[in-house]
Amino acid sequence: MKHLRPGTGLLSPGLLDVTAVAGRDDEELFGPLLQLIRVPDFDAAIQEANRTAYGLAAGLISDDASLYARFHAEVRAGLINWNQPLTGASSGAPFGGVGRSGNHRPSAYLAADYCSYPVASIEAPALKLPAQLPPGLSF
Repeated sequence: MKHLRPGTGLLSPGLLDVTAVAGRDDEELFGPLLQLIRVPDFDAAIQEANRTAYGLAAGLISDDASLYARFHAEVRAGLINWNQPLTGASSGAPFGGVGRSGNHRPSAYLAADYCSYPVASIEAPALKLPAQLPPGLSF
């Protein structure tokens, strides 16, 4: 992660490999920061994804529709995307996480709609790079 412009809060994305960190904290981090946890197989990936107390968003990059079907059915998250970014979704789409993320709590008339998960998903059978990348990213 780098500070892109002095005097601003603009940062490039950062990647932290926390695979070997013993007793790593389960914290919800916001910003252009991704914690990477390496696992041996897809089953272990689902288990690791569901180990968090949060569950705002989860995404799978794969051309295998059967893996996505399993991912969609088994991962515990409010927003589930296939071959799409986890950010930049339409503000017209439902939004909310499960667990400690989002507003996944019963109340009001539409409570039944947002108390089931996933709340929303964006799907594409193949990965497509955007026409323009956000600041700080490059091919």
